[in-house]
Amino acid sequence: VGAGYTVNVPWQGAGVGDEDYAAVFNQVLLPVAREFSPGIVLVSAGFDAAAGDPKGECNVTPQGYAEMTKALKGIANGKVVLALEGGYNTMVIADCMAACTEALLSTTPPA
Repeated sequence: VGAGYTVNVPWQGAGVGDEDYAAVFNQVLLPVAREFSPGIVLVSAGFDAAAGDPKGECNVTPQGYAEMTKALKGIANGKVVLALEGGYNTMVIADCMAACTEALLSTTPPA
């Protein structure tokens, strides 16, 4: 089960942000996830790609993470679990996790 549904997306360098992540998320990852049709979505929620993280060298904002989280609610009948697992700036991690939690609790339907 799941064979052929692993997708890795390499970035060409540092500095990728919300627009880059949204494009890959919407054009590549979500279509594969919908086709796979999981019973639940488990997210290893590391925020080292967040703007302000000293090691990730990316620029994803809390709102960018929230938008990706909202989109996941359209899969598996909204059964989404986020497991906090990484990042190197505790203030950035807190902001990103708060935004994702708000997205999970929102009653607004996913786009």
